[in-house]
Amino acid sequence: MNQPGQPWQQPMHPPAGDPFQQWAAQRGWRMARDVPGDVLGQLPGPPFHDYEHKAIPLLLAGLHEGMPALVMQIANSYKYTATTGSYYSTTTDRQVTTSKSGTATSFTSVAVLELSSPIPELLVYQRHEKPGGLLGMLGFGRSEQGPLATVQIGDPSRSLEAFAYQISGASPEYAQAVATPARLNWLYESFATYAGLDVQARPYFRFSGRKVMCWTGSRLFNPRAVDDLLGWARYLTSWIPPAAFQDPAAAEADRQHVPLSQLRLPLG
Repeated sequence: MNQPGQPWQQPMHPPAGDPFQQWAAQRGWRMARDVPGDVLGQLPGPPFHDYEHKAIPLLLAGLHEGMPALVMQIANSYKYTATTGSYYSTTTDRQVTTSKSGTATSFTSVAVLELSSPIPELLVYQRHEKPGGLLGMLGFGRSEQGPLATVQIGDPSRSLEAFAYQISGASPEYAQAVATPARLNWLYESFATYAGLDVQARPYFRFSGRKVMCWTGSRLFNPRAVDDLLGWARYLTSWIPPAAFQDPAAAEADRQHVPLSQLRLPLG
């Protein structure tokens, strides 16, 4: 198996057929395509509910290094309006802006690993949630004051790719112990070879109960992308401080989740 950050080893003569089906068969995983989006109702919180209209083009489930695991690609459909230009109207004697509307699709690829013991909630993401939004519903209770911390990636004055991670969770001490600036910069830089492609996908992650989730706003381009997401999710487990397993907030976070083995998934 390719490890995160290593070059993708393309077979000299790839066998015919679905490469994801071959990947699953080699590892004893189950797979389904074109799964109804309502399956996500069994998985609370981000990244599964970032968009209203969703479908699941690809779903994989099995064991990764002895841990129950799930990998999926989510197709997010949304409406948009874009400005196309402007012109001066002699009828109204003013400048008129023209626009077009349509429907677009973005993708989220996510890996979920299930721990044997729960840990408190922690979300490392980019978008700021408004009061009463998703973070509030999850019980973080701090969306009104903003995130617990932010970590800047890149120099905003020199790079258009610069952005700031926002960190929310059970406590400032927990967030600082897990999501250090050095770790988040390393994680972001490691994703420069996501799926063996020359892309700089932005990785996000969430700890919640027994679930460790790692995702990016990109497709599952090939089986290497699956290996990468699983590998990075597994590596994230090494960031969990031992005290997190003793925190009462761990059991509270775990109450919202269903074990992966009990999810109702239309897998072959």
